[in-house]
Amino acid sequence: GGKQTYKLLDLGTAVGVHEVDEDEQQLEGMRTATELQFAGTPAYAPPENFRDAKTMSYPSDIWSLAATLFHLVSGALPFDEQTAVALSAAIAADLDKPVPDVRDRAPEDVRSKISSAFAAVIAKGMEKHMVNRYRNLDEMASDLHGCLVQRGEGLYTVFISYRVVSERHHALMLYDLLNNTMTSAGHRVIVYLDAKRLVKGEDWEQGFARGLMHSLVALPLLSGGVLEPLSRLHGVLDDPPDNVLKELIIMQALLRDSDSGGRLESIFPVLVGRPCELSDPRYPCTGNFFTDGSYDHVRKLATTPSPATTSAVARFLRSCQVEPSDETVSAPVSTTVRDLLALQGARLWDHGSLEPEEIPDEEWERVHKEPPEPPLDRDQLRMLRAELRALIPAIHEVIDRAFAQQSGKDLLRKAAQGKRAANLAAILMRLRNRNLGEAFEDWKEAAQEERQQRGGATAGTGSRLSPSGAATEVVV
Repeated sequence: GGKQTYKLLDLGTAVGVHEVDEDEQQLEGMRTATELQFAGTPAYAPPENFRDAKTMSYPSDIWSLAATLFHLVSGALPFDEQTAVALSAAIAADLDKPVPDVRDRAPEDVRSKISSAFAAVIAKGMEKHMVNRYRNLDEMASDLHGCLVQRGEGLYTVFISYRVVSERHHALMLYDLLNNTMTSAGHRVIVYLDAKRLVKGEDWEQGFARGLMHSLVALPLLSGGVLEPLSRLHGVLDDPPDNVLKELIIMQALLRDSDSGGRLESIFPVLVGRPCELSDPRYPCTGNFFTDGSYDHVRKLATTPSPATTSAVARFLRSCQVEPSDETVSAPVSTTVRDLLALQGARLWDHGSLEPEEIPDEEWERVHKEPPEPPLDRDQLRMLRAELRALIPAIHEVIDRAFAQQSGKDLLRKAAQGKRAANLAAILMRLRNRNLGEAFEDWKEAAQEERQQRGGATAGTGSRLSPSGAATEVVV
C-alpha cells in the first residue's frame, strides 16, 4: 500500500550476469564485459566506447543513463540491432545521424504521455557528439525537474526576467552560477531561464507561463537597457506591447493576489549599471545604476498604463485561469517600475575588492556571436562573473525565506482545509440529527392517532414505515 520506489542498479561492468541459452545472437547485444573487450553493455554504450574507449568521460555516463531512461519509458532499446557488431555500426558509425526519438519507439498508449520536454532530455543525453551532451548530471537533473514542473509535480526556485538585447549574457551567466546550487537551509536551486528551458518548437508564451506561474522567487534584471525602451512608451493605444513590462506587471500581480494560482513568494530585483569605460578608475567593474545614467530613464516613464501591454497581461492571466484585478490592468508604467525599485533587491556594484573570474571559452564565443549592448570585453566579463557570484548568498537567503513562507502557507492551508472539513461534518451531523428528530416526532403523532382510532385496543404499541420502507414495531 506504500508509495512505489524505483531503484536503478548499474551492473554494466559485471561479468556473466545472464545465462547463455540457445538464442546466443539475441543475447549478444546485452552481453557485458566479456569477449567484447570493453566495459559496459553494448546496447547502452555511447559511440566513444566503440570508437576509442580512452576518450570516455562523464558525458559517457550521461549517454548510458539517458539510454536507460529511454528503455524504462518506452519499453524498447534505442537501437534494436541484435549483435554487438550491428550495434556498433548503428551507434558509432555515423555521428551525425540522430538517435531515434523515444516517442517513436514507445507503444501507442504510452507515446502520448511522453512530453516533448522529456523527449528533449533523452535526445540531449544521447547526442552522439560528446560536446553536445549535458556537461554534467546536475544539468540533466535540472532539465528532468523541469519535466516534473510541466506535469504539475514540482516548482522552479527562481525565474529570471531580462531583456534579450542588453541582459542576455548577464542572465545566462547568472543561470550558470545559480542553477543547481544549494542554499544554507538545504534547498536545491532550480532556475527557469527561457533560453535554457524552452524546448525547440515550444510556444514561448506556454513556457513563460509555466516558468513564472511555478516559481517561488522572481529575479528581474533592471538596467538602462531594460528601462530605455519602456521610456518610449507613452501610455497610448499606439504603444507596442513590451514583453519585459508584461513580465514585471504579471509578477507583481501574482505576488499581490494570493488566490492567483501562482506560487510566487518574493521578487528580488537585481539592479545592473552600465559597464565602466576603460578610462574609468573603476574599470572593469559595473557602474552604479543610480549615477551612471541608467536611472534617468525612470523619470521619463509614462504615468499611465500602456494599453497594448496591459491587454496582453489580462489575456495571459485569463489563460492561466486568473481573473486580472483592476489594479493590474490599470498599472501605470512608472508605478510598475518604481514599485520594483522600492523593493529590497541586489546591486551589481560596490562589492568591495573582487578578483575577476575566468570564463569558459564557449561563453566568450557566445559574446562574439551575439554582442551585448553596451558591449563587454573579456576583462569586463570576468569581473561581471565575480560580481554575479557575489550576489548568490543574498539570493539564497531570499530563497530560504520564500520556502519558509510557502511552508507556513501550506500549513495554514491544510489547517483551514481541516477546519472546513470539520465544520462541514458538524453541519451535516446537525442536519441529520434534526431530520431524525422530526421523523421521530412525526412517528409519535401517527402512532397516537392510530391508537385513538383503534380504541385503545393496541395501546402501548404502534407501527410506522422506517426510512427504508420496512414496517417497524415500536413501543411508545
